[in-house]
Amino acid sequence: MDRPMAGKTKSPAVKTEDLDKEELLALARLDIERGDLEATLIKLKRVLSEASPPEEALAMAGRVYAQLGLRERAKDLFQRYLDQRPDAINESFQLGMVHFESGQATQAKKIWEGLLKAAPTHPPALYYHGLLLAQEGQIPQAKQSLDALLKSAAADNLYFGRAKELLQALETQAKAGSASGNGGGKDPLRIAPKDPYKTEH
Repeated sequence: MDRPMAGKTKSPAVKTEDLDKEELLALARLDIERGDLEATLIKLKRVLSEASPPEEALAMAGRVYAQLGLRERAKDLFQRYLDQRPDAINESFQLGMVHFESGQATQAKKIWEGLLKAAPTHPPALYYHGLLLAQEGQIPQAKQSLDALLKSAAADNLYFGRAKELLQALETQAKAGSASGNGGGKDPLRIAPKDPYKTEH
């Protein structure tokens, strides 16, 4: 009657050193889905310590470092991935994004323009290319990029709504004139989607 209930004993925690790289990558994917960057990074660092880490680990770690604001590490990992997969669209965009967030607009533009030659309807690249051009004052070219996005992306795409908002903001600014400013509100050219490092767009 007084026997301990089944299931009360906890199994010992699994240590990362007890797992192989495939197991670590699989668990890292789950951690990313849960938004647990710390747990993801711990597992990925073990995988990356190998002489020839899997390509997926390079890209995944690049995204984690980018989200943590460690942009130089992110650049290195994305570049290592692209050295092996030069035609990878999402990782090319994300490398450009890290440059963009680092204030390196010229490098970002070069990467995105090269990407858009290969994938002219890639929504994130079209949006950020348009945003960058607008920030540089190249409004007609910015509108061209945003118009291309609106014509090619589905209406429920994250960047469709953002492109529409940015175009409307540019039109409003053009009508108001530079002297009137933006009324003390947020600068629409500084507003950006929150998740540029997601795999799917």
